[in-house]
Amino acid sequence: MSEQEKKFDATKYKNDFQKEKYDRIIVNVPKGDKKKIDENAKKQGYKSLNAFVVDAIKEKMNM
Repeated sequence: MSEQEKKFDATKYKNDFQKEKYDRIIVNVPKGDKKKIDENAKKQGYKSLNAFVVDAIKEKMNM
């Protein structure tokens, strides 16, 4: 086995894992709103904007 074959590619592993385990949703908001949403999420104790958005969607869908 060559040195190139032995080398572990962490980025490829992470990307492959995410493709397998998650669906992606892209949301567009007016310029400046992302910062406002992120600040609001942090004030509410969320560690990430993604977690806030997922919770907001679930709440709206009564999940």
